[in-house]
Amino acid sequence: MVKKDILTPRTLKGFRDSLPADASRRKAIIDQIWHGSISAGFRPIDTPALEYLETLVGTGNQETDKEIYRFTDHGDREVGLRFDLTVPFARFVAQNQANLQLPFKKFQFGNVWRGEKPQKGRYREFCQADIDIIGVDSMLADVEVLSTVRNNLRRVMQRPFTICIGNRVVLSALIRKAFDGIDSAGEGKALVALDKLAKIGRQPVIDLLSEIPAANPEASAKLLDALTTKDAQGHTDLGALAAFLADDACEELDRLQKTLVCLKDLEDNGPGAFQLDLTIARGLGYYTGIVYETFLDELPGFGSVSSGGRYNDLVSRFSKQSLPGIGGSVGVDRLLAALQELDGGDPSPRQGLFIAIAGDKAIALALSICQELRAKLATTVDLSMKSGKLGPQFKFADRASYAAVLTIGDDEMARRRQNWAAPAYKVKRGTLYKYIKSVKSASEGCVTDE
Repeated sequence: MVKKDILTPRTLKGFRDSLPADASRRKAIIDQIWHGSISAGFRPIDTPALEYLETLVGTGNQETDKEIYRFTDHGDREVGLRFDLTVPFARFVAQNQANLQLPFKKFQFGNVWRGEKPQKGRYREFCQADIDIIGVDSMLADVEVLSTVRNNLRRVMQRPFTICIGNRVVLSALIRKAFDGIDSAGEGKALVALDKLAKIGRQPVIDLLSEIPAANPEASAKLLDALTTKDAQGHTDLGALAAFLADDACEELDRLQKTLVCLKDLEDNGPGAFQLDLTIARGLGYYTGIVYETFLDELPGFGSVSSGGRYNDLVSRFSKQSLPGIGGSVGVDRLLAALQELDGGDPSPRQGLFIAIAGDKAIALALSICQELRAKLATTVDLSMKSGKLGPQFKFADRASYAAVLTIGDDEMARRRQNWAAPAYKVKRGTLYKYIKSVKSASEGCVTDE
């Protein structure tokens, strides 16, 4: 017999497999966001994972460009894996504009890829769930996206979280005011540096800013002072910023204040608070107005689980017509990792019904009952792949976290022979009976009790 080489099973760094419990919970998160988005008028689309490289490069920033997975395909075309869902959506809008009713409200979920350094809850392949409104630049669109994101997160969890809102126009005006003579390249570097404030802290950001031509440590410190000064409610002090800016960006400041008033009026006793924080920069280069990031209050150092903002110029890369847009993205895998940390590894609740088969003669009846229950119950119904001894089948059902087990054997077959038109099985009032009756869509008469 020829000895064969055995490969070592392994995954690439930053990539991972999903066991059933994780895959099921991810699907549940996506389903909740899907239903919440559809109910708010967002319509589903999809785009390819692979795009022409020119579509992706130059839309984020230099760091993002380096993180794109790129290669030459079989047709010698330069292509890349999408690093987010927003840039492909801009291409989608330009290419399919004739078939879209504007303004267009879109929902999409899918995997994206970034060759960045893997961290806790941050992977190189991850799932995002995005909503966007394209074709209108209005405060109402901003409020609609932010409030829908909050409502979708509420559907997924009942834990406290804060949506921190910034504004790129106001932030850029502050940078130009602080660093007289700064050019556009320097401004971009300053935005990237400020975007790291929550991750690396004040002094490292000052050091990064001071490396930019036209900047210095003193001016950098004053800029951070202006950005981090809070009012009595914990918001960035707009009064202090208005004085610092004088007449610069006053129109955007006014719109930002009105947006915050609308969002405040929508607040209730449920989780999810809105907070003005102009240190929120969002490192991607295509943002042109309001931006936001979302943090779980119980995991302050974990990072954002949802983010987005306004991008009024992105579609113009692919079309002569300017189509302003705003979007919000939930990092599904990042949110899942955060919830797993908060849950402390608690096992998933038991659910579903498992059918154990007492012997080979009961296989046909077990298959028939299994099909009947699958048609009538809104829950998982599974059956053993091997008949015979019940002990191993019960252990399997227990380890697989089924809520109840139904045994099919001689008694059930005898009842079926006595009256073929009668129900195939009867269940005593116990765990199985109560479980099946608790399934909301269980049919009348599907289970009878003795």
